[in-house]
Amino acid sequence: MSDTRPNPRPLTAEDLYRIHVVSDPQAAPDGSRIAWVDSVMDKTSDSYRSCIMVSRPDGGDAYKVTSGVHRDSAPRWSPDGTMLVFESNRPSILDPENGTAPSEAADAEKAPEPKSGKDGRPPAKTVTQLWTIRVEGGEARQLTRHPSGAASATWSPDGAQVAFVASDHLDKDAAEPPPVRNGDVADERIIHRMHYRGDGQGFIDKVPHLWTVRLDDRTTRQMTAGDAGVSEPAWSPDGRKIAFVSNRSANRKRFWTRSAIHVLDIDSGEITTITEEDARFGSPRWSPAGDRIAFVGHLDAANGALNDRIWTAAPDGSGARSHTDTWDVSAESTGMSDLANTSQGGPVWLGNRHILTVAAERGAARVFMVDLAGGTPVALTEGPHVVSGFTVAGDRLIYLQGSIDRPAALYSSALDVGDPRPVADPNRAILAEVALHPAIDLTITSPDKQEIQGWLLTPAGYSEGSGVKHRLIVQIHGGPHSMYGYAMFHEMQLMAARGYAVVFTNPRGSGGYGEAFTGSTRGRWGESDMPDVIAAVDQVSALPWIDTERIGITGGSYGGYLTNWIIGHDDRFKAAVTQRCVSNFHSFFGTSDIGSTFGAFEFDGVPWKDAEKLLRYSPISYVDSITTPLLILHSEQDHRCPIEQAEQLYTALSYLEREVAFIRFPEEGHELSRSGTPSRRLARLHHLIGWFDSHL
Repeated sequence: MSDTRPNPRPLTAEDLYRIHVVSDPQAAPDGSRIAWVDSVMDKTSDSYRSCIMVSRPDGGDAYKVTSGVHRDSAPRWSPDGTMLVFESNRPSILDPENGTAPSEAADAEKAPEPKSGKDGRPPAKTVTQLWTIRVEGGEARQLTRHPSGAASATWSPDGAQVAFVASDHLDKDAAEPPPVRNGDVADERIIHRMHYRGDGQGFIDKVPHLWTVRLDDRTTRQMTAGDAGVSEPAWSPDGRKIAFVSNRSANRKRFWTRSAIHVLDIDSGEITTITEEDARFGSPRWSPAGDRIAFVGHLDAANGALNDRIWTAAPDGSGARSHTDTWDVSAESTGMSDLANTSQGGPVWLGNRHILTVAAERGAARVFMVDLAGGTPVALTEGPHVVSGFTVAGDRLIYLQGSIDRPAALYSSALDVGDPRPVADPNRAILAEVALHPAIDLTITSPDKQEIQGWLLTPAGYSEGSGVKHRLIVQIHGGPHSMYGYAMFHEMQLMAARGYAVVFTNPRGSGGYGEAFTGSTRGRWGESDMPDVIAAVDQVSALPWIDTERIGITGGSYGGYLTNWIIGHDDRFKAAVTQRCVSNFHSFFGTSDIGSTFGAFEFDGVPWKDAEKLLRYSPISYVDSITTPLLILHSEQDHRCPIEQAEQLYTALSYLEREVAFIRFPEEGHELSRSGTPSRRLARLHHLIGWFDSHL
């Protein structure tokens, strides 16, 4: 398809500062208005800014509720529709004794943000608190003052209280206090739990508890205690109970990935577990009648490759059942993008008989309606798109939808017709200015006849039949159970703008193609999936306009693993970039925050019993065969794929006198490419594409 805009310019890395990310649509209780979040990176402050927008469901009368000077997010409507509670990192006043306001006058006080921390280091991150604001206008009012911040707000049905989650120190209610020590106080850490650090968290010294806060006097009440964390609270329609997600099993310190649905009786404080505990459940949602709770998940906490099902149960746990057992689709969005914030994917009740959910299938993510009485779920959105969030406003579906050459925008359609109409698209200006590249859909056949889905971005300057040959970059996604698809990646579009063709695929192990396909990589990383990627390279290389002498390859996380594995087994690539990678299964078990859970399951072995197997499937074992010039990009605070994985690879290749370079990003974790500090996100892009520019 030709671009009819007058002289569109190429996309640049710095355009990342101009792209707005729309997220978290929420409908008012009466369906008359919707709220959503509009986020953008701010170059001056090297941070993120976001505002809350409100409009009619058709996009009319849209206006800002908050200014966007801070990072405001997660708007939730009060039951009467007059007010929003939201999360914000704006400066606040804390009462360290109990997290409540010392006086009403505190609302008017301004706490200046520190210019620098101790010894000139950057200040600590601002704590996020809950705030309220009247939708028709007025100043935001601070609702919580918890020392560790507050999140995950849910209103009581009478609008008098808000339940939320806030983290408290583990030793506050711990059954095992740290040992008493004589002498001077030092800064050592005393570890009692197997899971003692996490990516994006660092060392885990706090546990999230359930709290409530009153709107009138802002007094708070702690509803849960101990070392069992709480997430995703949901208040019952009668106001007497709160459902939440937690791992309260007896051996939770070891099996920390379990999650079950629990119900708290507010008056008595009694907590009832309503699902199996050796499971992976989340997203509880009460039915309008309050007689059922819907939730998402499956019955094997260790297996992340299983389809997430739509379940319901009574508030006492009776009658629990899965409603999508015969649907070989996971009720979640496994799609990936570097231009998306996490948004609601479901379940959402439609009356007392139907549930709406986002589900990923063959590169697309759509909204489906599940009839609890049975039958195949019905798609309410169609086309080569990815839906990243939705809400229901009266008889209309409001949803976020994007495509390969367009960032997600907000749309509205009738629930029974499906006539999509734009509601909000803050990227219209930049879309009118820059050239974005569509993709060619590919069907790839692996050597064993398995069909693999893929896409090919055409590069700037491409013209069929011109005789010009173009460089090619192969992109491999993380996961491995994530999914590439019909969502825009700024990174890939930037490569296309620089003259590269970009091929990306969903090899075996990817989500969106059924349980058997997704789980086929267990214990066979590299062997099961490399043939799919190479088949795509072979197919695209046969095109007359691809320069087969200038092919590069890159990927992050699992994609970094597979990049390492492939260049240790195939020397056709002239340059490679491995990002936040895995190189050694044997050491990953004990150094990653998920090594003893995800690692033990996915690699199908543990070091003391299966050392030979773990090393056989580790790219570090084939480092002597790597001759491709390699750039290693890794964050120093990555606990998911620890930087020791990169250090091993860099040291080995340096010892072998191979061409290798190593870029370390300080103070960043595993999510650098999607939510890291803006300046470092840009630096990463320049290093990534610069390596290919210099070698291809």
